[in-house]
Amino acid sequence: MNWMSFFSGIMTVFITYAIFSRVLEDEQEKIVVDDEAGVVINDLSGRYVTLSCQTCRKLKKHRELETNLYQCTRCKRHVDLR
Repeated sequence: MNWMSFFSGIMTVFITYAIFSRVLEDEQEKIVVDDEAGVVINDLSGRYVTLSCQTCRKLKKHRELETNLYQCTRCKRHVDLR
């Protein structure tokens, strides 16, 4: 067996493992849905949520500035759900 083939095979296995292990971690993250406000929280820390932006007219990620006060990441419009 050639050493170059052996090491390139090992590198291929490591790269494949790194790619597929990241996909499995993403699938394990839970998506939390707040039924009262109709808000979908994308991450577990609750800093970003998916809301319908009035300016962009699409579902966009919004950053939570304060409790129930969000800012669109694209157009920077504030959404107050208080």
